[in-house]
Amino acid sequence: ENKIYMLNNDENKDFNEDDDLRILFNRNSNEKIAEIRIANTFLKRFLGLMLKRKCDYPLLFEIPQSIRIKERSSIHSLFMRFELKLVFIDNENKVFEIADLKPWSYYVPKKAAKYIIEFDKKDFEKNEFGNYGLKIGDEIELNKKIELKK
Repeated sequence: ENKIYMLNNDENKDFNEDDDLRILFNRNSNEKIAEIRIANTFLKRFLGLMLKRKCDYPLLFEIPQSIRIKERSSIHSLFMRFELKLVFIDNENKVFEIADLKPWSYYVPKKAAKYIIEFDKKDFEKNEFGNYGLKIGDEIELNKKIELKK
């Protein structure tokens, strides 16, 4: 099964806990894309990368089913200090849209997303795989947790 597995839903964890870090794989190329953090609580989804000076890890948002049924998942960059590269993923874990987002703006994808990944645009574009090896139609998988680098 080519699925993204969300292994942690504890509302009391913060990003310093090692169970918030996963490995993101491109199923099409069978290559690691990045180590990625999970915004799996309301507060983490609300704050995202706001007020951060830099993005240490890309951030994955799981959009709640109740929101996906009603509307498309918009995303904003209020209080952001750097440009984002957004990757939108559908219910079949396939990338359906990739977009740029400047600070103090918002973006609405063409359809409802199950997941949205925020990358620092500079990191996304200079990655050794070029755009982290991601393109429209790629299928992704989120692997088990990994230990944080100390």
